[in-house]
Amino acid sequence: MRRLLVVLASFALLAQPALAQQGDEVVQFSAEDQAMNAAIEEARSTLPQFFAEFNTAPVQRRGAFLVKVGMPVEGGGHEHIWVSDLRRENGQLVGALANEPNWMPGLHRGSRVVVDESLISDWSIHAPEGIYGSYTTRVMLPFLDPNEAAQVRAMLTASPTPAHWSS
Repeated sequence: MRRLLVVLASFALLAQPALAQQGDEVVQFSAEDQAMNAAIEEARSTLPQFFAEFNTAPVQRRGAFLVKVGMPVEGGGHEHIWVSDLRRENGQLVGALANEPNWMPGLHRGSRVVVDESLISDWSIHAPEGIYGSYTTRVMLPFLDPNEAAQVRAMLTASPTPAHWSS
């Protein structure tokens, strides 16, 4: 299965690292794309619940939590890339790049980064029942080969948020 690289104007949105392999396909989204912008807005609106869940999760479970961050790139714009191995250090959220970046020279998959929480565009939680969040990945599904989309859809939960968040 390919790792999708989605370009939103000067923004690159990488699909879930669990879905990643070499040979990224690029899918273009306009900066005015309503579906992608709505997905990012919805993901950001649920960040307080995501962080509440992350902050109370046992340390051994925190590896299941990822965020997608719009990292600034040379020449302007941002590359939206998944960050895993999240933890708090001296009041900052830090983690490791979960994908190989395309436009960030000197950084590679696994590179330690400090996350500017205002630049988070998506989040995911990997659970036994599937992957929660991944709002931007869900928007990408119509652009995938139908068989590949079915595989990705099977990995995602029906609802992007856990049921206990609405109670």
